[in-house]
Amino acid sequence: MIAELLLLATAQAPSRSTACTAMKNFKVPGITLEIAKADWVAAGSTPPPAGPGGGPASQLKLPAYCRVDGVIDRRMGGDGKPYGIGFAVSLPDDWNGRFLQQGGGGLNGSVAFPLGAQAAGTTPALLRGFAIVTTDTGHTGTNGFDAAFMREQQAALDFAYQAVGRVASLAKLIVAQYYGRPADHSYFAGCSTGGREGMLMTERYPTYFDGVVVGAPAMRTSFSGIGDEWVAVALNQVEKLSESDKKTVIDGILNQCDAADGAKDGIVFNTKCRFDPKLLVCKGPKADGCLSSE
Repeated sequence: MIAELLLLATAQAPSRSTACTAMKNFKVPGITLEIAKADWVAAGSTPPPAGPGGGPASQLKLPAYCRVDGVIDRRMGGDGKPYGIGFAVSLPDDWNGRFLQQGGGGLNGSVAFPLGAQAAGTTPALLRGFAIVTTDTGHTGTNGFDAAFMREQQAALDFAYQAVGRVASLAKLIVAQYYGRPADHSYFAGCSTGGREGMLMTERYPTYFDGVVVGAPAMRTSFSGIGDEWVAVALNQVEKLSESDKKTVIDGILNQCDAADGAKDGIVFNTKCRFDPKLLVCKGPKADGCLSSE
């Protein structure tokens, strides 16, 4: 009996792998879609280091799944830069019949690993059998807060809300094609920018999900954007912080707040401690180990 089960498992793996490879040819009428790759991943792989929308789960062993990566509406923007709504879908072999859209972080700009680690405790959604999708929301950036895309109108609209809704609809079609039936239930989970995306999904696309998990929604992005610009202008009016200056600030925080939690161990746990940068101002000319008054 055991031998028969092993033979059955061996026979099933290639068929799932074949089905995954076939997703490379997936098309949807009326949508400009490119499937860049469709790869079946055997059980036992590990997630990459966590990024926006991920979690501290790189030590986990993942189940067997199909990874589908693609781009919607690849185009050249009005600013002369390439754009497109990038996405990735994880389709586990042992599917639980449910679908999860994973929210982004910062200003997005990269396709996070579709793991579903947020609000999942120590067992991310992929390990629970969810099919999961992530998206860069229509642009690529050099870091999680690269706002250069905001100058391109369609890219700004995609980030604001359009890409999230479009990817949700497409991912559901991919799930239905791969498994031969639609998901029984669909959910969205995100924090910060992902939380904002979750809130807008409930307002603009209220029928897309059966449940939405929202954490710390970054709703006032225009306000925080102005704040980021203010910081940049303020620093530029002084001069670029040197590595020595950065070390001075970090050491200053530790000196003022590290021991406030009862242990001087290089980690600040007492959040009531208020760091005062004025204590770091040079008493004479600017030198290493202190800051200018500006």
